[in-house]
Amino acid sequence: MTVDGLFRSRYRVTDRDVLAELWSRWYDAGRRMPVNMWAAHSGLGNWTVRELYAHVSRGVSTLADLAAQSPSTDEPDLPDAAAYFATLRPLGAEGAAQVAEAATAWAAERTNEVLVEAFHGVAGTILATFPTVERNVVRSIAGTIRVADFAVTRILEATVHLLDLGAAVPQAGMPPPDALHRTVDVLADLIPPADFVLAATGRPSRLVLPVVT
Repeated sequence: MTVDGLFRSRYRVTDRDVLAELWSRWYDAGRRMPVNMWAAHSGLGNWTVRELYAHVSRGVSTLADLAAQSPSTDEPDLPDAAAYFATLRPLGAEGAAQVAEAATAWAAERTNEVLVEAFHGVAGTILATFPTVERNVVRSIAGTIRVADFAVTRILEATVHLLDLGAAVPQAGMPPPDALHRTVDVLADLIPPADFVLAATGRPSRLVLPVVT
């Protein structure tokens, strides 16, 4: 789906600021986290709050690692953030289990302070250098993608999981409006427009939710 000739879930020049604000909110949430809440159940599968936090913290490092790759000169396999999630969707339960295992391991190998600091130190470094690497085509787990478009996937992840965190830890706060709108853009690009219109207006539709978990 396009807006002014562009895919909605492709990178926009304002997305760097959206991601910076999101990561700042994660940093603040971690610094304010009551000690007893780190081990609390997150309400998301078997994850604790700490493992949920680690999952998003790991995403900061993933973006930094991709940005550090030697860029490809080929066109990317994945044109936007929606294509990234669509490629991973067939993995289903197996993919979700791998993500959960990775988050658990990431949490086990790091202190709370290190998990929180990633949203300040690592995040600050990648955001500062972002304009020099945003157009680079790099290899992600779903295929090659521009660094900038992969950053949009981090907006969705940080937004959805901040809502998860807020449900478990009320003082964690909410995602900023721009992050919510950009997340809706990506999710909408994953749904056939006609099916969305039919479902949203109460008509029979082939639309099956969720499109991302």
